[in-house]
This record gives sequence, C-alpha cells and structure tokens, in this order.
Amino acid sequence: MSDASETPEVIDTFATDTPQPTYVGVSVGVDTLIVAAPADARFGTQLVIEGDHLREQYETLRRTTQALQWVDFDTTAGETQVFAALWHQLRSQVYRAATRTVEHAQQFDAPRVVLTERSLAGPSLWERRTSEGLGAWLPDALQQAVAEKARATGVPVVRVDADTARASCYACAERGRIDDGAVVCSTAACPVDRVARDRNTAVGLARAGRTD
Repeated sequence: MSDASETPEVIDTFATDTPQPTYVGVSVGVDTLIVAAPADARFGTQLVIEGDHLREQYETLRRTTQALQWVDFDTTAGETQVFAALWHQLRSQVYRAATRTVEHAQQFDAPRVVLTERSLAGPSLWERRTSEGLGAWLPDALQQAVAEKARATGVPVVRVDADTARASCYACAERGRIDDGAVVCSTAACPVDRVARDRNTAVGLARAGRTD
C-alpha cells in the first residue's frame, strides 16, 4: 500500500520549448529585386528574385510615354491610360515578390523580417515614367510591400540603419570594397573572400536585426 503522505509528481503539461527567433534580412534592388537570407548564411537558405520581367514592363512604359510626348497634340489622357494599365502589372510584380519573400521567411522558426530604414519620399513612378531607371522608386516600393505583407501575416518587422550592412563583410563585419557587384573582404583571417553584394547585405541585415 502506498503512503498517502507521498507528494504526487506534478507534470507541467504547459512547458514547451520556445523556438528562438530567426532573423531574415531582405535586400532590395532593381536588377535583382530581392535577396532574403537568414543570419547564419547557410547554403540554400537564401531566396533570390530577379527583376528582368518587371524591368521589361517598365521599359515598355517609358518608351510608350516618350513616344506619346513627342507628338504635336495633347496626349495626357493617353499617357494616363497607358500608365494605369502598366502600373497594374508592375504593382502585381512587386507584391508577388513581397509575398514570395514573406513565405520564404515563414519556413524558419519564429521568423523576423529585417529591413533597412527607407521611405517613399522620393519621386513617384508617374514622375519617373520617362526616366532611364527605377532606382529612385522601385526599392522603396519593394520594401513597403514586404513590410505590409509581413505584418498582414503576423511576421514581425525589424528596422535597422541603412548603412549597417552596406559594404561590411557579413562574416567579420569589417568594411570591404565593392568590386563589380560584390563585396571583397580584405581581412586575412576571414573565411569570406568575395560575396555577391546583395546576398552580403541580406545576411548583414539579418545579423544587425538579431543584435538590435
């Protein structure tokens, strides 16, 4: 017969292992729209979204608008219609890239999306529709779309200073030099010699977010 005075073992059925957050840095650009990578930079954990299709659509908008502006009569209404049609396609590409980015981040435990501090204070796409480049508009639009998508799906967004990972080697954090779209690390003991700048930036952002 058991001793009634014995204290029964108490099992905490609510005790669980809380996963550590995974910080996923998101680098945005024009040639390569998005590179997303976690702080540990393991091979195969990064997402790369190229921007060829979006740039082709923008080039169509630019050339069409210029052609309309070269004629001798008012083409404002025509420009507006062309812009509206192509903007719908461009916007879809931007938000599709943002959705893929957040879905990639959600593959990791307790994801946190890390972005730089940016704003949409620059020229609008309408103002730049005859320009040669997307640089003043597209990166900011991508960042805003990623942030909106992340928040909509419950993924926290962490913001870090824009200069945090610009040209610093993601492995040793020392400033490197930029050479043909890559960061070249000059630290002798560092295992990194040369790494694509956008991937370096994504990993650097993830690490900055982790320590922010």
